[in-house]
Amino acid sequence: MRIISFRGDGLTWGAYIVFPIALPVFVLSLMSILPLSWWPVPVICILGFAYMVYTMFQQQSFTLTPDALIKNGVEYDLGRISEVAIDNPADKSVAISGQPSLIVGGTGAAGASVAAMGAMANAATSALVGANLAISRSAAKRRYRVLVRYGASTVKIARNLKHDRAVSIFSLLTKS
Repeated sequence: MRIISFRGDGLTWGAYIVFPIALPVFVLSLMSILPLSWWPVPVICILGFAYMVYTMFQQQSFTLTPDALIKNGVEYDLGRISEVAIDNPADKSVAISGQPSLIVGGTGAAGASVAAMGAMANAATSALVGANLAISRSAAKRRYRVLVRYGASTVKIARNLKHDRAVSIFSLLTKS
């Protein structure tokens, strides 16, 4: 009987930069637009974020015996496991199509400021799309899962892993 124990690979580099900036801005924005009686909404958002971070680093384990795999107290007979797979739900190809931008301005100081605001909005949108793509690609590197097909159901054995750790667990399960 072997007990295999490991931790999830956690957050991406972007999360360490973006979350400390974006979370307080988001919470302060919510607090400024919501009435005082809605104070639980930002608290729930912070607690949800904290739980999400906790699950990314969470300790995971399963037990491998000569004739069974045990995950969360449920025993799966190795003879009935028909497939072992590595999956990455975050690794999806993304197609981005740009919309034609039209900057409308007028004459004088007011027209110039409208044109400048349109140009800045277009530049900010492009920058945010680029940052989102970079963070998504980085996050996909830590979202590998190891799954087994047991009868008609799929059982998740490990999650939030880098590719090399997922391959190691896959190799361990396929040798049995």
